Amino acid sequence: MQPIDLRHLGNERVIGSYLVETDEGLALHDCGPSTTVDALKAGLAERELELHDLRHLLLSHIHFDHAGATGVLVREHPGLQVHVSAIGAPHLIDPSRLESSARRLYGESFDTLWGELAPVPEENVHVVGDRVLGLACFPAPGHASHQVCYLGGDGTLFTGDAAGVRIAPSRFVLPPTPPPDIDLEAWE
Repeated sequence: MQPIDLRHLGNERVIGSYLVETDEGLALHDCGPSTTVDALKAGLAERELELHDLRHLLLSHIHFDHAGATGVLVREHPGLQVHVSAIGAPHLIDPSRLESSARRLYGESFDTLWGELAPVPEENVHVVGDRVLGLACFPAPGHASHQVCYLGGDGTLFTGDAAGVRIAPSRFVLPPTPPPDIDLEAWE
């Protein structure tokens, strides 16, 4: 399974999304930030797909590099159903507090890095449980308190950042540790 390379800021192998066949249709695992929507659409087109072919968006967590484009995608494809942790759901529905805080951190770089954070209609947001669309789902705190993983019946584990970051072809795995949410004890 090859990721869709979202070419963040023109760079290869920095942010990626995965297509996932589920019991209820095609899903995308994580969508990246709004600044990568064109690359996402190009990656879908390379696979002879369009945004409207997706039925679900499975979010590992709501950090912008994983979920920043969610509202923009749902605005363009109103039927897209979004699955996210209970902690993350309110921030998708109303991203204003999250955006305000991040703009203080990133300053003038915010728009270049992440782009627009659009709200997601509440009816499109589904809080995950133990099973989602035929996949096992479980909390994986540490990198983020709201991180979840999805496990397919074939043994494929979609982890977001919970298992660390490895940029192929390197074999080195780096644990992403963003403040202030990092909790090494919970991660262990």
